[in-house]
Amino acid sequence: MIRLIESGTAALRGLLLALSISITSYAAGQEQLTLLPSPAPDNSSLSRVVANESGEIYLSWVSQDADQATLAFARLTSEGWDAAQVIGEGRNWFVNWADFPGLSVDSSGMVAHWLQMSATGTYDYDIRARFYSQDKAAWTEARTIHTDGISAEHGFVSMLPFSDGTTLISWLDGRETVHSEPPGAMTLRAAIFDKSGANISEWKLAHRVCDCCQTSSAMTEKGPIIVYRDRSQQEVRDIYATRLVDGAWTLPQAIYNDNWQIAGCPVNGPSVAAMNKSVAVAWFSAKDDIPKIQLVLSTNSGLSFSKSIVVGSLNTNGRVDTTILESGDIIVSWMDTAGEAKIMLSRFDITGGLLGTTKVAVSSASRRSGFPIIEALGNSVYVTWTDIDATPQVKVARIDY
Repeated sequence: MIRLIESGTAALRGLLLALSISITSYAAGQEQLTLLPSPAPDNSSLSRVVANESGEIYLSWVSQDADQATLAFARLTSEGWDAAQVIGEGRNWFVNWADFPGLSVDSSGMVAHWLQMSATGTYDYDIRARFYSQDKAAWTEARTIHTDGISAEHGFVSMLPFSDGTTLISWLDGRETVHSEPPGAMTLRAAIFDKSGANISEWKLAHRVCDCCQTSSAMTEKGPIIVYRDRSQQEVRDIYATRLVDGAWTLPQAIYNDNWQIAGCPVNGPSVAAMNKSVAVAWFSAKDDIPKIQLVLSTNSGLSFSKSIVVGSLNTNGRVDTTILESGDIIVSWMDTAGEAKIMLSRFDITGGLLGTTKVAVSSASRRSGFPIIEALGNSVYVTWTDIDATPQVKVARIDY
């Protein structure tokens, strides 16, 4: 039973333009928005878009039919979308609007993850993953990436491929929240896995974190950085970062002190993007009940960050994502809830100057609409989201800057 919990090239661009459903130009910023055909079927949602270093775009999604959930993906080529391929399916998956499957890709292979119930408790679920090696042209059997064997909450995964073919996976781990009195806290853990899915190294990165906010990771010139929402003993839930330096993780530090004290989880994690020494982190906060999307920038691989820049305020429910264009400009996606909900992209230069904002699509503030996801390829951004106007279906668009 599925548990649904509300909690390129110029040639490629030309062909996709011909295949596009609609085009809208915004003269102020000279950007062009193209709605692409979607390879996802009806009753699809929970999509992500990701690019590899060869400039290929991959779209993943979950489709649901009665009690069964299916994770599939398609690759975008010069001739359009390849035929969709199924990664995994099951009747005992934990299907969640904010904590959903993902796909990591690079030239040597892919890694996919999803959540699967481990016991009868509402939040007893494991992180399951399959690893695909280009050398073997085959997926491994599904495996649980954490080794605690405890029926508890495990999720909110981020995945980051390394140049040697290994993959860094970080996640929220609830093993310490059960079987103790009083219950312990949710922790942040990470591990490196080889192409076969073997665990090479594993760490506990933070001892007390927000229970259901997404994690995010990126590769800087100096190594990986992971960002997440911390949780102090006083219930201050600000965004923290840790970096892997010379084989050891740095002591987590706040990227900015919102001092947002909130008794429950806001289900709104941060997003980090990096290119060389440039790092951008965007997040949602609502201190004093004032909603804000904020952005900080780094020019030294995340060693230090700028003052915060307000991206959107007052009429937003967050749901941010971040990416960096080849030009070095930063793109932040977020939800504007003034009137009808809208998916927005705001563009900034490396100094934090706002270059423009684009409306991608009308959406919904409902949890069913999920989290829009963006990915840069050159000076274009691919966006995916769920249209819930009629039958839910994953949509894809490209914005050329």
